[in-house]
Amino acid sequence: MCILGAISETAMQVLLSKWGNSLGLRLPKSLTAEIGFAEGQKVEVRAEGGRIIVEPVREPLTWAKMLENTDPDELRKAWDWGEDVGREIVDD
Repeated sequence: MCILGAISETAMQVLLSKWGNSLGLRLPKSLTAEIGFAEGQKVEVRAEGGRIIVEPVREPLTWAKMLENTDPDELRKAWDWGEDVGREIVDD
């Protein structure tokens, strides 16, 4: 199994356990802490080249998410290049 978050060099043996009609795998706390996984976090699991790959699900980045903690006045300051001069003056 290959767990991708931050690449881990820690090798551990764990047992697969029956969980309903599936098999469950318990990840040791030290391993999840090392790679930054947390309880309740969504992960993507797939088979690749004879390994099980477990990666965090990355939520799609939206404009709303990027701007949720942004102050509109600060945005205006960031994009303000000064007074209009010359041919870029636009009549209101």
